[in-house]
Amino acid sequence: MDLVIGMDGGGTKTACLVADMKGNLLGLGFGGPSNYLRLAGGAREAAEAVRSSVEAAMRDAGLYASMPGFRIRVAQLAVAGVGIDGVNAPMTEATRTVLDAEVDADVDAEGVYVDNDASAGLAAAVGELYGVVIVAGTGSIAMAVDRAGRRARSGGWGYRMGDEGSGQDIGRLGLAAATRAHDGRGPVTSLVERALERYRVDTLDGLRSVLYTQPVKNRDIADFCVDVMAAAQDGDAVALGIAEYAGRELALASFTAARALGMDAGEFPVAPCGSVFRAGEVIMSPFTGELAQLAPGARVVNAPYPPVVGAVIMALLRAGVTCDEAVRHRLAESWKEVGGRYK
Repeated sequence: MDLVIGMDGGGTKTACLVADMKGNLLGLGFGGPSNYLRLAGGAREAAEAVRSSVEAAMRDAGLYASMPGFRIRVAQLAVAGVGIDGVNAPMTEATRTVLDAEVDADVDAEGVYVDNDASAGLAAAVGELYGVVIVAGTGSIAMAVDRAGRRARSGGWGYRMGDEGSGQDIGRLGLAAATRAHDGRGPVTSLVERALERYRVDTLDGLRSVLYTQPVKNRDIADFCVDVMAAAQDGDAVALGIAEYAGRELALASFTAARALGMDAGEFPVAPCGSVFRAGEVIMSPFTGELAQLAPGARVVNAPYPPVVGAVIMALLRAGVTCDEAVRHRLAESWKEVGGRYK
């Protein structure tokens, strides 16, 4: 039995799927974050997340390295922190320095490929690598791919220099709004109470001991994005303003990536993906509104499944499988079976 592996790795977690050549998803597994640029252990820690997620997916599929009768044709790694250019070749010593290892030695893949995680989001929505994908999770980035395979990006500069509209950006702005309201420098907002509850402190003064005097992970700030979006859904004016800003920034990133390749002159698909977009209308409304103004030919396409399934599509394409309607249908149906643990 021939199989493929698709993996989506970011600043919060790494998800991995095992699939057969017909598009049936067989197993799902998880590892830690694999964006090596944001990990204290760098590439070594990212490699461990890669290995553990693959092993977990194989176990979930009931497959073990010692079992005969199967082979991994392609392992497609879509990983945050990897540049969008020059990554469409089999893994080499140069790219190995990014992840510090290939797929675990127990998984004997014939071809291992590495790409930016944005590509998996695009493949999940469109079924091929064409159009624009805007990823807004812990970080944010827009990537455009034209029919010739040329690529361009906008954003993706990380939380210290950008990542506008990302979970970390929204979380930080929400916390800033809460502290401004606490001081009387900003308008009253429910984000004060939500921050107290999120971080389990009695007063906002206690936030300093939570966010400055211990090792802080990316999600310690990014998780507050959930509270900001919940406040926006409840009509909090301050939170709505943050959501409006985030949506417009994500639209701008999408447009500028398309413009870099001249795609904005015609019609092209735009695929929003990432946890930020799960907030629904409070983020989608400013996003689609701004995008319509900037690029009237843009067509928003929502993926029926998360980017990790897009990584499987990329793996299938590399293995010579045509991802037609029948294959995509099997992907969607089998995702209903294995995707219940995805979060």
